[in-house]
Amino acid sequence: MYEHPYYQYTRFEQEELARRAELHRFIAEHSDQIVARPEGPIGRMLRRIGAAFGRRSGRAAQRQTPCEPAVAR
Repeated sequence: MYEHPYYQYTRFEQEELARRAELHRFIAEHSDQIVARPEGPIGRMLRRIGAAFGRRSGRAAQRQTPCEPAVAR
């Protein structure tokens, strides 16, 4: 029997959503097994460019201590 293409599209979307939900559930249950990958060449290049323009990397920004307020109340 003839099926309207829109019906096939929505069925595909529902299957894709189910796959993504299962993946998110699996990741949430096994989050202790996630290992960060080493920084690649593009990440190193962007970090160096940011350093050349005076921007702090994420690690350096986290190490800063907050400053005291200029006027004490």
